[in-house]
Amino acid sequence: MDAIQPASEIFDSLSKLGLTQNESRIFLYLAQNPGSNGYEISKNTGISRSLVYGALEKMRANGVIELTQTKSSSYLLKPLSEIRDTVSQGIGRAFDDLESQLADMKPLPADELFVTIQDRMHQHAKLSYMIRSAERVLFISAGINELEWIRKELLQVSPRVAVHIFSLSKLTDFPPHFQLHSKGMEESFIQSLGNLKDRWRILLIKDRTEMMLCGGDEQHSGTAIYTKNNMMVTFATEHFVHDVKISNIERNYNIKDYTENLFNEYSPENSCGEVSKY
Repeated sequence: MDAIQPASEIFDSLSKLGLTQNESRIFLYLAQNPGSNGYEISKNTGISRSLVYGALEKMRANGVIELTQTKSSSYLLKPLSEIRDTVSQGIGRAFDDLESQLADMKPLPADELFVTIQDRMHQHAKLSYMIRSAERVLFISAGINELEWIRKELLQVSPRVAVHIFSLSKLTDFPPHFQLHSKGMEESFIQSLGNLKDRWRILLIKDRTEMMLCGGDEQHSGTAIYTKNNMMVTFATEHFVHDVKISNIERNYNIKDYTENLFNEYSPENSCGEVSKY
């Protein structure tokens, strides 16, 4: 039989659970051939017997496999639900121990730093964590495409957390307890505005104590800044409240917005220095 090679997706998942390459190959082999012994695993995976038995002992100690006596030292994978429970409890205990140990350390005082996050995958992970861990309030300023990026996480927010969303776009299909502050613009109109065309921007402020701002030319590229700097978080919060207030004033008093024309003369495209009429 040819040596078993795990599919890349399965291998990646097992790696994230802490299994080595050899352990992952053994895991997949046992998933397909339950009740195999060390000799059979070694023969059919191409892993030496000494390495196989070492990996099996480690996997058994970590609660991934079970030793049976139906024939000489054969092995079975535990059900995934049981493995998940074992891993979750182990991680929980490790974090409890770490938290207790770090509590005794007294870190030196430091300024609140600005963290740069380059790739979209890690930006999304950070935004998701901020949303899930919010306790009081979330302020979000974003377009409809950016909101779709985090919609799943938003829909799971507890009703006890106040969620305020400001957007130029029309907003639909959000829970009724969300406070939506929308200017109701069609996406086609937003894309016709030079400084907004193909722009990617989302500001998220959590509990008025931390914030993250993602920017870029499109969804797949751009940099994000995350910080707990009090001055920056306060400034961003005031900016959000100001946007909502101006939008409400414009709507309540039927005020036309000519801001785009006002600043067009300073855009790189307008090199003649002509003053726009507004």
